[in-house]
Amino acid sequence: MTHKPFFSIIIPTLNEENFLPDLLGDLVKQKLTDYEVIIVDSHSEDKTEEEARKFHLPLRWYEIQQRNVSAQRNFGTKKAQGQYLVFLDADARIDPSFLKNLQKIIFKKKGLIFIPSIITRKHDPQYKTIFNLMNLLIEVSQNLNKPISSGGSMICEKNFFHLIGGFEKEILFCEDHHLVQKARRWGVRAVFLNKVKVVFNLRRIKHEGELLSFYKVIKSTAYMLLKGDVKKKIYDYQMGGLRYGKREKNSLEKELEKYINKLNFFFKNTLF
Repeated sequence: MTHKPFFSIIIPTLNEENFLPDLLGDLVKQKLTDYEVIIVDSHSEDKTEEEARKFHLPLRWYEIQQRNVSAQRNFGTKKAQGQYLVFLDADARIDPSFLKNLQKIIFKKKGLIFIPSIITRKHDPQYKTIFNLMNLLIEVSQNLNKPISSGGSMICEKNFFHLIGGFEKEILFCEDHHLVQKARRWGVRAVFLNKVKVVFNLRRIKHEGELLSFYKVIKSTAYMLLKGDVKKKIYDYQMGGLRYGKREKNSLEKELEKYINKLNFFFKNTLF
């Protein structure tokens, strides 16, 4: 009988030759090796596949026509042999104990859906505060009727994932929130994992600018909470790694940054 892995790691890709190798390198270093890697690519125009095949991993590569992360993830789940599905974005990073610690918690808590906490490697007190607040909101929201998630990182028991219908490809934004909300309607509450962390890549924030990036996050989340699923385009959002080159800040962003720094200095020296 062929051994089936405990984890199936599903990664949607589009032009990720510059970022995917870092994640695959992290997977090579995992202390727990009972996993498979499924990459679902939407016809990348760079060397994503060539870079992926350089790694000695239990890897399977698939291509689909749709450039839609939900469709790519759902396709990957149909090919998965593992008991638990681990969804990761191609630009995410994990430490060597990620899967080992995750398995321990699954055995202990017996949950069906899990949300890891997100962190950044940027050594900036402001970013640390923002991510701490985001994690707190995600954790607290699991007790509400409309819980939220942390983006591209999520773990779900395979049979339960298919039972609730997987990701909705018609939803343009916040498809992760929608999944945990569907789970809630089935009576299953997602387990937030404080000690299992995924490093969030700041490339979109660096490319678009902090103000615009956080505005988009707030707008899409607020829309989902107040109006329902986001099935129409409420702002420009493009998938793919090639678009994230270096970008100079415009004059407005530079001016706003000055004011933000002055405010931070004021609060730090006046209130603390």
